Amino acid sequence: MKKIIFSILALSLATTAMANNKVGVGLGAGVSNSIYKGAEDKAYPLPLLDINYGDFYVKGITAGYTFFKGEDLSLSAYLDPMAGFAIKSDDMGAGYRNIDDRDTQAMVGLRADLNTGIAGIRTGATVQFGEHGSEAKISAFRPYSMGEKLVLVPSIHMKGFSGDYADYYFGVTSEEVRRNSNDALKSEYKADTAFSFGTTLTAEYKMTDKLSLVGILGVEKFSDEITDSPIVDKDPIFIASIGAKYFF
Repeated sequence: MKKIIFSILALSLATTAMANNKVGVGLGAGVSNSIYKGAEDKAYPLPLLDINYGDFYVKGITAGYTFFKGEDLSLSAYLDPMAGFAIKSDDMGAGYRNIDDRDTQAMVGLRADLNTGIAGIRTGATVQFGEHGSEAKISAFRPYSMGEKLVLVPSIHMKGFSGDYADYYFGVTSEEVRRNSNDALKSEYKADTAFSFGTTLTAEYKMTDKLSLVGILGVEKFSDEITDSPIVDKDPIFIASIGAKYFF
């Protein structure tokens, strides 16, 4: 899912530490299975932007402004222009293709980043709001320098989704059931407040002073409030991406 790849990408670019105080621009590709029934796996182009200009920053496609920066704590406001679990009805499996499209949404949010001082572990917390509800996330990660060229960043995270958010993307209306009455979709469904949890491993390899390769592997598991939906698969989401960044 593009949503999962972009959100993991933003976290990964924020936590790999090789390019401090540099501007990184690059391109990659990511692939994942879909959370929706019958939708095929897809590959997506990924912009690898890693930019800091004063208190402004861009990580992946997320742009933000840091309004407080202490020794171990920083606070920022940001814009995520492509949040949500978008799906076009034509991409669904047979029997589900008369549902309404689910669209991405722009969400504004607040982020807190904390260096715990415990074994190099860092934590992050976000809350963001959009037209179709809200989403919150907490994460913990630790960068490991493997020599002079390679940084590995394992991380874990948990997300919470408001009822409005979950229902927009994973709920099923009576009208959608009516349009699919002769197919696989038999009953409406109202999704409630939900959550997911996941883990990722990011690797950044410094080929030269100006060129790095970035790779990401991740998995995301969703709560029953989402997977009980008749349009959602119960399997976890697996993602992988690779790309290159050039630093100025």
